[in-house]
Amino acid sequence: MEASEIYKRHKFKTLFKNLDRSVKIVNEFSEFLKLLDLREVNILRAMMVRFMIEATNSDVGGLIYVGSDGSFRFSDVFHYKSNRVVDKDFSPVIGKVDENTPEYKMIEITMKRGVPTLFSEDEVKDSILAKICGIKPFSAVFIPVVVDDVIVYIVELIKTKKGKNCLGFFDNDIYSLSIISNIASAIFTNAELFSKAIHDSLTGLYNVHYFKNLVYEEMNKVKKFGTKFSLAVIDLDHFKHVNDTYGHSVGDEALKFFASVLKQEIKRSSDIIARYGGDEFIVAFPSTDLKDAYNVCLKVKEKLNSEVFKVNDKISLTLTPSIGIADVRVSDIESSSNIEMFRRIFVRADTALYNSKKTGRNRVTVYDDTLPLVEGREL
Repeated sequence: MEASEIYKRHKFKTLFKNLDRSVKIVNEFSEFLKLLDLREVNILRAMMVRFMIEATNSDVGGLIYVGSDGSFRFSDVFHYKSNRVVDKDFSPVIGKVDENTPEYKMIEITMKRGVPTLFSEDEVKDSILAKICGIKPFSAVFIPVVVDDVIVYIVELIKTKKGKNCLGFFDNDIYSLSIISNIASAIFTNAELFSKAIHDSLTGLYNVHYFKNLVYEEMNKVKKFGTKFSLAVIDLDHFKHVNDTYGHSVGDEALKFFASVLKQEIKRSSDIIARYGGDEFIVAFPSTDLKDAYNVCLKVKEKLNSEVFKVNDKISLTLTPSIGIADVRVSDIESSSNIEMFRRIFVRADTALYNSKKTGRNRVTVYDDTLPLVEGREL
């Protein structure tokens, strides 16, 4: 049998094998997305790259983030050997893509074309991704991923030369990659819309409406398992003075500054931080008693007291918070609904906040029964 005939048979056999694998992987990716929470975008990004690698039997795959400033940055890299992920430190390649690298030029071409783009051996031989993984690239494909009509990610896949007959990427590979990319694009877009719906646009914290939904879920756990639960209501002291003196744009920056302090000091993934409105914030501490919640809030106060908020080169401010804390009681658990249960805890925490402001501000108050309840505020 002639060498050309052997090559043709090998090519068609490989094509059918790859096509079968691609169909299976695309179906698995679709099933995986059904189980994905829209808040788990980081997981989606990583799994999208891995599904693309497996669908095309690629050796290396990397996710490149396209910045709004036009920069490109690697965020996830996977190296496969014998269909298994290689445990390797890819930190040298993670980060900004230098303008002098082959990747940068290939990304620019892909951005202009807006479709999966193939590159040959000569074009990818100096790929930084290939060098980091210690492979000799034969061909590469760059796949744009669109989110809300804008290219936000590009996936780079590389194949090495295996044996005498390396066939590179096939047309059905490109088709499969386009399907995965389109599915992921739709999910990313939905995730972005969902994220905008549940977050405060200024601070990036949860908005109060979504906060309540999450807290009501926690109320179910408290009722079912008898777990602890604490709530803190926080108000920035004399914030009206900041707005009146420096303007609302400075006030907005101050709110973002305080939100960053909250995120730095309240680190548990189970804790729920939200902007209640204006200069007020609210924090739920699931599975946390008053003592532990108090300690965390005290750290928030101390951090804010020690961090200077700079208005400009000449003016800087020290912001201070008043904080009130309350926890779940047996009588709360016996209430008729989660809404009523939350209302009771909120009123007590709000009363403690009022006491903090009344007794000098810049302090943390834990509610006790000696404090007369302050009711009337809408939740």
